[in-house]
Amino acid sequence: MYRQLHWSMAVLKKFFSLVPIPTMVVVTLTLTSQLAKLLAFFLPLKVIILIGSTGVPRYFPPSWAAYDRDVLVIALSFATLLFYFLYLLAEKLLVKTAQKGAAEVVERSRKLALFSNQDEVASQAYKKLATGLATGVLAALLGLMFAILYPAFLAVMVAYLVGVIGLLSLATQRRPLWRSKLQDNASNLVSLFSGAGFLLLFAFMVADFLLWEGVSFMVAIISLLLSRQLFGRLEGVIKDAFWLHGKRLQVNAIFFTGHRLEKAPENPRHRKLWQLLSLRDRPERLLPLLERLLGDHLEAESKVTCCWRQSGVPDILVFELEVQPPDSAHERFLLNVFGSRHRKAALNEADLLMSETGRALPTPDLIGVDQLEGFAVHLFHLPAAGIAEHEGGGQLRLDRLVRCWQVEPSKGLVARYCRSHPLLQQRLSSAMLERLTAVAGSPSQHSKVERLGRRFDELLAELNTLPLVVINPGVPRELSFTSPSGGLQIAHWGNWALEPIGADFPIDARLESRLDQLLETAAQNRDSLNTVLVESVRLCSYCSALEKAFNRQRYADAIELIPQMLNCLPPVTSNSEPIEESKYMTASREENP
Repeated sequence: MYRQLHWSMAVLKKFFSLVPIPTMVVVTLTLTSQLAKLLAFFLPLKVIILIGSTGVPRYFPPSWAAYDRDVLVIALSFATLLFYFLYLLAEKLLVKTAQKGAAEVVERSRKLALFSNQDEVASQAYKKLATGLATGVLAALLGLMFAILYPAFLAVMVAYLVGVIGLLSLATQRRPLWRSKLQDNASNLVSLFSGAGFLLLFAFMVADFLLWEGVSFMVAIISLLLSRQLFGRLEGVIKDAFWLHGKRLQVNAIFFTGHRLEKAPENPRHRKLWQLLSLRDRPERLLPLLERLLGDHLEAESKVTCCWRQSGVPDILVFELEVQPPDSAHERFLLNVFGSRHRKAALNEADLLMSETGRALPTPDLIGVDQLEGFAVHLFHLPAAGIAEHEGGGQLRLDRLVRCWQVEPSKGLVARYCRSHPLLQQRLSSAMLERLTAVAGSPSQHSKVERLGRRFDELLAELNTLPLVVINPGVPRELSFTSPSGGLQIAHWGNWALEPIGADFPIDARLESRLDQLLETAAQNRDSLNTVLVESVRLCSYCSALEKAFNRQRYADAIELIPQMLNCLPPVTSNSEPIEESKYMTASREENP
């Protein structure tokens, strides 16, 4: 806390030295905004009290007694609107002044652009630090007012804040594990302590009225409202401090001449993942996990050995385990540990492989899923014989495709997937053709896009007739194995999807010639593929390639694929009815005559 405060003061000192006037304006506008907002929400309470009274209550200022009650209601209502508009105006000016002040500081630092959102980070840091200073001034003013009007109320508030700070400091110093948990839930804890502090002050005020003399009614209302406002501002400042702490290296690089943009310290969660490499030296740590997953199959006094294996996927650790029971043959397992960034992939893989469809896919037997020190882990059973990596990237991809094509996805899996994910034919839209028309730079390219537009509905209808298959893009060679019998086994399914058959087939002249053979091989084990035409599968592969090129903004490459796509459709005969141009094609011709 002290280090954060010291750093914040150093940055504020930099602001005052380089741009003193904008910084003072930002602090003033912040104070104005906070006070105007407070009055805008406080005055309506006075209006309600006046409306519910027969006259001017005695606890109102004596000078108000000279005015009629209705006049006071109208005047206070107008004052409420005035303060609210003042609050909005101050907030608007605050944003502009903060952007201007941050820009001047960045300009005077005389540095090149460091990262893409540098201006936004600079403006936010400038505003948050100036707001923190203004909140400190406001807290001092409110503390002085409480000391004059309600000293006991101030004493309880200070005691609560000191107690919370002391408790958190003591907990984090003596319990490092608590420090990590507090950092992970900092935002929720700040809100919790803010609300608890307000309730404590409210309880003290009620007790003060019931057990002691208390204070005047108006002082009590003002104290309660101001304390709520103060706790809210302190909560905002603490959350801003967490934000600034996370951007500390970036802020230093932006505003301080002698600082360069350095790599941020490794996230404790990420560091904890890599600490699991020590399992190679202490495999006994895996025994509780293996007992949960293997159950009765893990014999007592079994010896476990563990070695790390390259996964080919960032932040996924893979270990080969060998369990040697006392009186039987050893067993080999593959343990995949998913880092925090792969939580979704771990859920997707478990969801697929534990289903009826997953059991038919080319994968080692998934024994179970569990948690290891907070990370998702999947345990696969591998054959006892030697396991070799598959050679040849192109052949490996074709083998993976044909093995997946042979598996009929269950109706339940298809229904669940289609409720949450669009298929290829649903992602291809007329908006894509509008973009291609806009970027087409030659009559030849325009002609290709127009031809596609005229047969676009026919193309989508053709894709809609194709059976769905499981695709698994991005599988590293390190997690693709061959069993002793020569069968392919894949131990990574985090990116699986359902698409029409052909969606993941490579557009490669060397591999495309084998499409007929692959489809015939897959149809031997799946009846729904017997009626599928090779040209329809080839069309799907071209449509998938067009989508990928479009998403990468390689529009010229996407347009060049159109003739090959249209060649996969049945030819348009002279007896066929002409296909009407869609509205977007007509609009495009009008814009590009």
